[in-house]
Amino acid sequence: MADRLAHPERPALHALTSLRFFAAFAVVVLHYRDLLGPLPEGLRRLIVGGQFGVTFFFVLSGFILTYRYRDWFAGGVSDARFWWFQRFRLARIYPIYLLGLLLDTPWHLLERASGGQLGEVAHTYWASWLLNAVALQAWVPAVPFAMFWNTPAWSVAAEFFFYATFPWLCAALCKRARSWTWLVGAMLLTVLLGAALYGVVIHAMNYLWRVDGTTQYLVITYNPVLRYSEFLAGCLAGIGFLMAREAGGSAVPHLRTAGRRHLLLGLCLLVILVRVMVPNYSGPSAALWLLDVSTKYAVFILPFVGVILAVAAGPTCLSPVLAHRWLVLLGEASYSLYIVHWSVVTVLSMKLLGSWGTPPVHAIALLATVGLSVLCYRLVEVPWRRKLRGRPSDPIAKELPAAVDLPPVHRPAAL
Repeated sequence: MADRLAHPERPALHALTSLRFFAAFAVVVLHYRDLLGPLPEGLRRLIVGGQFGVTFFFVLSGFILTYRYRDWFAGGVSDARFWWFQRFRLARIYPIYLLGLLLDTPWHLLERASGGQLGEVAHTYWASWLLNAVALQAWVPAVPFAMFWNTPAWSVAAEFFFYATFPWLCAALCKRARSWTWLVGAMLLTVLLGAALYGVVIHAMNYLWRVDGTTQYLVITYNPVLRYSEFLAGCLAGIGFLMAREAGGSAVPHLRTAGRRHLLLGLCLLVILVRVMVPNYSGPSAALWLLDVSTKYAVFILPFVGVILAVAAGPTCLSPVLAHRWLVLLGEASYSLYIVHWSVVTVLSMKLLGSWGTPPVHAIALLATVGLSVLCYRLVEVPWRRKLRGRPSDPIAKELPAAVDLPPVHRPAAL
């Protein structure tokens, strides 16, 4: 492969790295909500809104992958580029993914064994475990194949699907994205078609096939195809961000002043907060119910895109906080936090602490899980990422900036 990329190594967007921690922490608190004792209704509704942290991850994933790899696939998708990309992504997420599965496994086996269930359905549990080990659980809307072993890891199964399609998606976007008009139109179409697809599937499950509630939940929440619009929107935002920079500006058009960035950031955060706090529609109209449930995730896509662009485009009032080395470190460890926290939640939910299992102790365990995630990041995620990535002698390796997927570790003075 003779062609070489001329672009310099792109700087890490540390503010976005820090935002990852808040999204991951929101998901963690969501899973701890029943362990924290009675909560005020407003606070509980806000905590339940943590589920949309996954939507933020999907949008941010598309943005960051495009930011880092666009030039790699702009000229097309060769076999070598495709497989090295997949190797880099596997090295990035699989070690911690497997650790999370292994940490969660003993507790589920113990729980089933104590209830006398393990012998009767052992073959089903092991089949489901293997399905989870290869990250395919999001495609099977049935328990115990999904929503059983390390439940939050379903999103990794969706990410693997996104990774498999990204090289061709990126190459196609690079060919077609020539103007901001096209990008804005594509973004709106992505959101609308994503919601429409949800509407068709939900209508079919409720009015044509009469699918049970658990299966409906797993399809609506886990299915990678239905969640694809979130990832695609992030890719489009990444294309636009790079187009603006290469056109001679340092940021997206209309976001080159701090005032405009603050305005966009404030509006997007307000929309997110309002939608989280407004109850889901529960009235008599079937059409309004279908509209509400079909747009459950779609309504967050554009606000999340706005937050990402506002923070990435330049300094904001949040920059001093988001740029702090401690918060950047927590952001780098956010994937570990997202994956390993579930085993702690499982142990606490099994009431293995006895009389010690009180809301204050659970809150301490929540904070301790944050510290555990930093250790997992430093001792497992980074070392294994380096080992699995390797530094191939093939010319393709020279086309990839050394810092891609492996940001520098920001070590606080006390570490």
